[in-house]
Amino acid sequence: MFKTILAACAAVLLALGLGGAANASLLGQAVTCSSNASKFLVCSSPTATVTDSIDPEFRILAPRFGTSSFEFDISSESIVVRSVGSFNLGGLITFTIGDLFWANDPNATIAGIANFVVSGVPLVESDVTIAANAVSIAVANRRWGDGAFVSFDLVTSHSDLPEPAALALFGLGLAGLGLAARRRTLHRLGR
Repeated sequence: MFKTILAACAAVLLALGLGGAANASLLGQAVTCSSNASKFLVCSSPTATVTDSIDPEFRILAPRFGTSSFEFDISSESIVVRSVGSFNLGGLITFTIGDLFWANDPNATIAGIANFVVSGVPLVESDVTIAANAVSIAVANRRWGDGAFVSFDLVTSHSDLPEPAALALFGLGLAGLGLAARRRTLHRLGR
């Protein structure tokens, strides 16, 4: 009976040890903001830490006018770009939010976007391009109404590396299997 219980416990611990990583999040991570049109529109700061507060991580400033144009609000797995005021942008202006590395899974990469929602501006999904750890948003050649926004979730490809706690459980499961095998061997040998 003891052998059966020990083997069952080892199997459960082994199964737990092989579980995937916990949900990853951008909260607490430092991210970057850059523009290809820094003469006209610049990020309020080159870096910011992602928080769950109502304040956006980045404000986009128009130095010639001394006003904000956009706000970039980044959450655990999504980005919202909102206009501040009404304006018409010409040219090819793109903003890039970079260094998107997830807490608990720094090897995760961006595989795509989902839940694309737009209001007050004719943006389409193809205006958003992705790289492994960055998102670029083309905001130009559009009329932005006051409060117009685009939001989307980041779809990530997570690594298969287990967390340290999962590795410890995996090791405990292997140790249990080893003890069960040793008891069986000793029992067969009559010791």
